[in-house]
Amino acid sequence: MAQFLTLLRQLPVGPLCSQLALWLLLTCLALLWLPLSTLQSLYLQAWVAEQGFWLGLGVVASACYLLASALRLGVGELLSRQQQERRKQLVMEKLSVLDGGERAVLREFFLQSKSLVAMPLNHPAVEELKQAGVLEQVGGVEHYAIEGPVAPMKITTVARTRLTRQLLRLPEGTPSETQRAALLAARPEFANSLTRGRRHAA
Repeated sequence: MAQFLTLLRQLPVGPLCSQLALWLLLTCLALLWLPLSTLQSLYLQAWVAEQGFWLGLGVVASACYLLASALRLGVGELLSRQQQERRKQLVMEKLSVLDGGERAVLREFFLQSKSLVAMPLNHPAVEELKQAGVLEQVGGVEHYAIEGPVAPMKITTVARTRLTRQLLRLPEGTPSETQRAALLAARPEFANSLTRGRRHAA
């Protein structure tokens, strides 16, 4: 099965190839199915009789190509859906076992009220959330002496629809001074240096 899927992926499929195959199929079928009187009027009777084998081969080859193309598209769509479901499953599994550091990283988007937040790629929590499909890199990487490689990150659509204030342990409504102090104290160690622009270029 794996070898069959590999062969399907290697099949050259494109608008031009598909159109040529379709025209070849229609042309060969038309020549084979035209009434004898029509072939005679077009002076094609002798030629069709001589080339009947190749016309039949053209029908089989073009039909097989079109069928394989359709099968490849169908298999590709099925695999794409399976991959999407797998990514959703990984995100849900990760969100169910978030640790304190990972929650702190995700809270930054809410505390800063931003959809994009610059984060160090080498940070363990950032790296773990990225691998699990919770975070996604959306910009180029900049290298700094203290934080190392830093890039803009965003919460993926799949994860965002499943994040709640309760999951991130954010207070409902306006936080009290005590709650706000606790949230600020629990921020990732890189938060202050990045938000205040204390990065030093490497």
